[in-house]
Amino acid sequence: MRHPVNTPAWHESSLKFIAGFCLLAGLMLLSGCQKNPERLLNKGKEFFAPPSEDPATVATDWYKLQLRMILQSHPAKPNFLIFHLFAYSGISLYEACRFENHSLKSLQGDLNQMPSMPEPDNYKQYSWIITANAAMATITRDLFPGLTPGNNVSIDSLEKLYNDKITAIAGAGVVSQSQAFGDSIASAIFGWSKSDLSNHASDPYTPPVFPGAWVPTPLAFAPAVTPYAGNCRPFLQIFSEGTTPPPPFPYSEDPNSDFYKMVNNDYVISKTRTADQTNIALFWNDVGAGIGYTPMGHNISILTQVLDNSNSSLATAGIAYAKAGIAIWDATVVCWRSKYKYNQLRPVSYIRHVIDSTWLPLISTPAHPEYPAAHAFLTTAFMEAITSVFGNNYSFTDHTYDFRGFAPRSYASFEDAALEAGESRLYGGIHYQPSIDTGHEFGALVGKAVGAIGQ
Repeated sequence: MRHPVNTPAWHESSLKFIAGFCLLAGLMLLSGCQKNPERLLNKGKEFFAPPSEDPATVATDWYKLQLRMILQSHPAKPNFLIFHLFAYSGISLYEACRFENHSLKSLQGDLNQMPSMPEPDNYKQYSWIITANAAMATITRDLFPGLTPGNNVSIDSLEKLYNDKITAIAGAGVVSQSQAFGDSIASAIFGWSKSDLSNHASDPYTPPVFPGAWVPTPLAFAPAVTPYAGNCRPFLQIFSEGTTPPPPFPYSEDPNSDFYKMVNNDYVISKTRTADQTNIALFWNDVGAGIGYTPMGHNISILTQVLDNSNSSLATAGIAYAKAGIAIWDATVVCWRSKYKYNQLRPVSYIRHVIDSTWLPLISTPAHPEYPAAHAFLTTAFMEAITSVFGNNYSFTDHTYDFRGFAPRSYASFEDAALEAGESRLYGGIHYQPSIDTGHEFGALVGKAVGAIGQ
């Protein structure tokens, strides 16, 4: 159920945030989802394409491999590092395959501090399938956290599969120079990623102490994760500063206070939620280690299904994955900057202290401050961004967790999926309703900013 969201008064530091958003509408970086003929080889200005090839397949195959590797990781990979992987993978893919459509331009000069990208030699032949293949193989090796020997075998095997396939069509020479070109793109992007301050996101941190401040939560009582993620470089300059407004209610343990009523709503729902609400909470739980793909992995799974089911072109896949990755990362930066500015405690901490000392939420509480709700924020940004590619009211069915025995869930639009993902955190007992509403509100701003690229 969608709850009404009131437009909040902007926090002072957010004024530049919205002003920059308004300016962004004029940027022309990517084209929309255009149905141009797929092109596998380039020689000067001549193009050739085997008619049976599905150019998006190489892109979706690489993301499916990344998802499998995430799912099979024990222990689960940190969410932040997965967000980082998806962010730069999407840009690598786009830069490697954008030459299929002459209207697509490099993102260099429009993304924050992005270096110039390698350009193809117009007197050589290229397979854009292979440039994409090589770029995805290289960036996955560079950024997937903690690669195992089995992971490396899987990466090598998928890369070889496409190299062999296109060698039979275009010859070894074309594949070799296409592979070198794709490698050079991914290497340049990996080098750029090293300066985004993500390596300092988990620097030592001492949580502030004040009434209502976040504290480690049961059962793990883990320390705060990625407290400095808000200092990382966003892709869009307009998100370099600014936060959401503060939480709406001052801390209070008075049963008549707005704060108490807000938290008690979580407690009451935990005692009265329906079977469908429980299923929603579990469907969007998305923990790793054989159980889920992480929150943004779930979203990438949805996008991958949409690309496969719509028989999209490689160029469209490049646009969609790039926008998705940019939205994930910039939403993370703004969300975490806000979380660690306000440091609001989680429902489990308040409820066990004030209402019911034995209470636990349905799903595990993440080790970071409560406000704003991250799944609502990031998933809304993601879904808004890909709406710019596929359009409003694009209906789809999500089969991400068929393998876990969950029934597929259908949505009338990407926005509807984002709203449900946000509400899942209320049903799971780890977020308050105002935090979810703020996540949707400001996630939509980030997603619309990313979606406006090329419109």
